[in-house]
Amino acid sequence: MTDDETVDIREVQTVKLRHSKGSIVVRITDAIRAAGVEDGSFRFDPHAAEEIGMVPAIAMEERVDGRTDPLTCSIHHEGAGGTMSISLPRDVLEELGIDPDGIDWDNPPELNVWAGDQLLAFELPDERTVQVSRGGDSKDDA
Repeated sequence: MTDDETVDIREVQTVKLRHSKGSIVVRITDAIRAAGVEDGSFRFDPHAAEEIGMVPAIAMEERVDGRTDPLTCSIHHEGAGGTMSISLPRDVLEELGIDPDGIDWDNPPELNVWAGDQLLAFELPDERTVQVSRGGDSKDDA
């Protein structure tokens, strides 16, 4: 994918951050599959958040870990069920407004995960206020 290529994305899932082996991870099997990826890595672009309002991550065929490139993480496969997860780099969390050192693990933040061809994108969920009528006779509404 070139820098000027456009990719359509759709919201796939909302997930809670998890703490695993010293990293902050998200289990995003559905999103990774929706991106058309089963193995490899994702390279994050946290600075794109200013322009598009979310942090994109582009798929790479090779497996690269955060020690080689701090903005790249490999897909981790967990258990026999095929669960896939990725680690989120500190820069990505900070760009999303999450302090990696201040996470309340009893109530961790959630992220919306979007997917397109060879692409993931992450954002904080919007809070919405919805008014629902609790009263009234539904027969009159028909």
